[in-house]
Amino acid sequence: MSLSISYSATYASNSISSYLSAWELTFADNNHTSGNVNEGSNTGGFYPGYLSGTQYAISGYESTGAFVAEGTLSYNITTHVLSGDLDSVNLGGYLYKDASGYNLFDDQVTFDGLGLSGSDVHDTIYALMSGNTGELEAQLNDILDDYGVSTADTFDVVAAALVAGPLSTGSAELIGVPELADDLALAA
Repeated sequence: MSLSISYSATYASNSISSYLSAWELTFADNNHTSGNVNEGSNTGGFYPGYLSGTQYAISGYESTGAFVAEGTLSYNITTHVLSGDLDSVNLGGYLYKDASGYNLFDDQVTFDGLGLSGSDVHDTIYALMSGNTGELEAQLNDILDDYGVSTADTFDVVAAALVAGPLSTGSAELIGVPELADDLALAA
């Protein structure tokens, strides 16, 4: 699966990094770090299950910021670890749930094809729940490095690089020049 990014034209000339910083400000009041969880601040959940599903979503506590994470996700209530595979993250605002799952009224940016697993799933979603996009940005930079771009580039520049495809990392081969072990013409 390869990365694709869908974004509002409003953000086309913004760097991904600056967008992520701005999104944090709309969500920062939902601090889920240890000892900082406000009563009633768990404003989201899993879909379709109670502790697992294809989506995990949450909105800011007393704010508009929200995200929807999609993949195969499962939460272990005993160890407080989220596991599975994380395929996409949709950032924006105004979370709602309908018969098909979680959605955002203000759908701003979607990073699809993340292909994250293991501890990267827990670390990325937990950071987002805590109002921090740093882990998501680090994961994006790891992926974007193959395309010669980073989150410091604008959405339009990154989108063009993704369409062009990854930079070649294979070795170049010399074509059309024979290699003769015993070139007798040079022996004279």
